[in-house]
Amino acid sequence: MKRLWLILLIPLLAGCWDSENIEELSLVVGMGIDKSKKKDEIMLTQQILVPPGNSVQENQAQLKYKNVTVSAKTLHEAIRDSLLITNTVLTNHQRIILINEDVLRKYPMEAIINQSIRDNNTRRSCLVLLTKRPTKEILELADDGEIPSNVIYELKDNEKRTNKILPPQTLGKASSNLQSDGSFAIQAVDIRAGKLILEGAGVINNSKLVGVMNDEDIAALNWLNGKVKGGIIETLQHGKPISVEVINRTRRKITTELNVDHLTINIKVGYTARLSEDWYGKENSFEESYLKEIEHLAEDEVKKDVEKIVDKLQHEYKTGVAGLYRYVENQHPKFWEKNKQKWDEIFSKADINYEVNLRIVDFGSKGGIK
Repeated sequence: MKRLWLILLIPLLAGCWDSENIEELSLVVGMGIDKSKKKDEIMLTQQILVPPGNSVQENQAQLKYKNVTVSAKTLHEAIRDSLLITNTVLTNHQRIILINEDVLRKYPMEAIINQSIRDNNTRRSCLVLLTKRPTKEILELADDGEIPSNVIYELKDNEKRTNKILPPQTLGKASSNLQSDGSFAIQAVDIRAGKLILEGAGVINNSKLVGVMNDEDIAALNWLNGKVKGGIIETLQHGKPISVEVINRTRRKITTELNVDHLTINIKVGYTARLSEDWYGKENSFEESYLKEIEHLAEDEVKKDVEKIVDKLQHEYKTGVAGLYRYVENQHPKFWEKNKQKWDEIFSKADINYEVNLRIVDFGSKGGIK
């Protein structure tokens, strides 16, 4: 009997029957999508991790990755064609999808991310980003041998320190946005002084790229949608620069009003802040009236920036990427159900009232003079 059990257990000692050596797999960490020079084709660049000891080229042995580029009529076909160049492709660890602006001017974004959404192996937490440069150029920029996809992915963590970065647009969130009102902003990537940076953003409406925002627009949009997690407000007091650092959001309230079919959106937000820099020689931060003056100056600066981005959204882009439709949907469901197909038109004509309250709770170790 013991001999029988031993015979039955011997096959189990061999391990997983369908396992593969990691050296025989291509672990994709990033993907770039560009227009191809070939008519009606798109170009796919996959950034693949190189296992230690496997150099890409003798003169590039320090690199930890390799890029594989192919062109095809669909992304799935391109992925399969890449197998003519590299080993079996796995996207379980993919961190970013980088899309060139020209692609989204020609093709719907819903079509471009369709294969990734359908693929059960691709994480929904994978970041979707935009670039005006060819994605192949971005993915080839090795900074001290670091993997470009990882560098880009980790830059998102700086949103707690600056308000010029959009909240991460994941693959899952992008798909959800496309299925709802179809209007949202997507962070862009660029190269400056040989370094990868997060700079600018694209405005997506009805699955197409309809505009591009700069860093100041991003900061204003973050104020509008209540997504500011940090950053600096710069303004002047008595002609001298001051900087107010955002600490935490304390409140956000949005109400909507209807007058027949005319919409009014009222937004009120509150933040705590720190006086981080003051060039005025006669400052006295220990005086409450002095801090109140700075609070009002910073509030006016934020409101001025928000008014600019609202004007752009309503009259240039003609779309509400701040997600304000959700409040109309919740507070006026019958109106929304009747008019949701005309949301862009309604938003473009709406009155948007924005009020921000900043409370300085810290001014550092310097703050008063006699």
